[in-house]
Amino acid sequence: MPVSVLADDLDLHLLRRATFGATPAMAADIRSRGASAWLTEQLQPDSIPDPAGDSVVARYPLVTASISQLNGLAKPRDASLQLVECTLARQIWSSRQLFEIMVEFWSNHLSVQAPHASTYLTKPVEDRTVIRKHAMGRFENLLLADARSPAMLAHLNNDTSQLDEPNENYGRELLQLYTVTPAAGYTETDVRNSALLLTGRSSDGRGTFEYKPDWHYTGPVRILGWSSANASASGGLGTSDSYLRYLARHEQTALALSRKLAIRFVSDDPPQTLIDSLAETYLDRGTSIVPWLRVLFTSPEFAASIGQKTRLPGEDVVATARALKLSPPTGTSNQPITDLVNECIRFGHAPLGAPEVTGYPDQLAAWWSIGTTLGRCNMHRSRTRGFPTGLPRPPLKDLLIGAPMPTHGHMIDRLTGSLTGQTFRDDHRTALLTYAGMTAAQTYTQTLVDKWLPDLTEMVLNSSYRMLR
Repeated sequence: MPVSVLADDLDLHLLRRATFGATPAMAADIRSRGASAWLTEQLQPDSIPDPAGDSVVARYPLVTASISQLNGLAKPRDASLQLVECTLARQIWSSRQLFEIMVEFWSNHLSVQAPHASTYLTKPVEDRTVIRKHAMGRFENLLLADARSPAMLAHLNNDTSQLDEPNENYGRELLQLYTVTPAAGYTETDVRNSALLLTGRSSDGRGTFEYKPDWHYTGPVRILGWSSANASASGGLGTSDSYLRYLARHEQTALALSRKLAIRFVSDDPPQTLIDSLAETYLDRGTSIVPWLRVLFTSPEFAASIGQKTRLPGEDVVATARALKLSPPTGTSNQPITDLVNECIRFGHAPLGAPEVTGYPDQLAAWWSIGTTLGRCNMHRSRTRGFPTGLPRPPLKDLLIGAPMPTHGHMIDRLTGSLTGQTFRDDHRTALLTYAGMTAAQTYTQTLVDKWLPDLTEMVLNSSYRMLR
């Protein structure tokens, strides 16, 4: 396995994987308290004060509005547009970083695109009452809640699925994507029965879940190792809940979800030993997510995975904003956050924007291209030149705050330390200095540093030290 440019530093490794971008303040915190204490806190997000996260949520009142309030909107699309912007803003500024990653993970797993005409009003409610409510709870409860989400039911047409004309979309994706996957060996008959069993799960047409007994198919149903007489329409909701619980606790669901979690946090091709260990914990702990995460982050496979994940484009937009300490807008306009979302859209990686029901892939091969790489370099250049305007930030020279630096070599070390948490390899350090016409031993000259600091900052942001997750 090739040696990574990243330092063999487990504290920084945890910060890179369990946040949307490490900062010097976070590095100081984890070194002061220890990785175990830091992780325990992040696994209990409600215990973490989050004034910055709360402040950005307050800028988007439709994100916390009830469905009855949303039904009165003249422009329903605004509700989902606010959700998308608020999602990005939370990723940048929330102190509950691991929680926000898990919200993204489950939103991508149970993917409902936003904005989308069928879910303009219901997706913001789903985000709050399904994904965020259960993101650190139990997958079983998340799946049950999602199966009563008008957003999901409309997205996959289950809201119109009836006994005499069942729609197979949700019943199929439940098996294929959300739980057991094809590895379980289900058949087309299983898919058909899955769809029949889920008939009647709909909404009242105004964004509230409604079970319609007269739409529910009755009769014996068998799907994989689960079966039911499914004898009454009135009991159909409870019967299908039993089926969902069976899927949530299925061995193949444990393996599929554990592999997906390991891909997110460990590597594009995670070790089977880790997947098996995670699956065992998932089943033993009744699909609880926090113990599952703790096993992952404390595993030897996680410790050995430094440098094996690359940030996705939208994640880079977030991490760059964090690295340069951008603050939320101070005025009433959210346009600067809109500008960041539009940047993600240009990369094809907007929050909640996956066009396919499979969600966004989280492996480098799906994202690498010359165009995307150039676009990310241009984004870094824009950010180091003060764009977008309207997001207060400290001057770049604050990246060099500290004791006086005798040489330009010391300056480069401080810059790379501020942006990446470590100094660069000697040849990479020399390359940065040479670009600016400097040498490591050259006496620190403020005018020269002022001239080249934007370019040098941009180049550090372009480097593998920042691109790697």
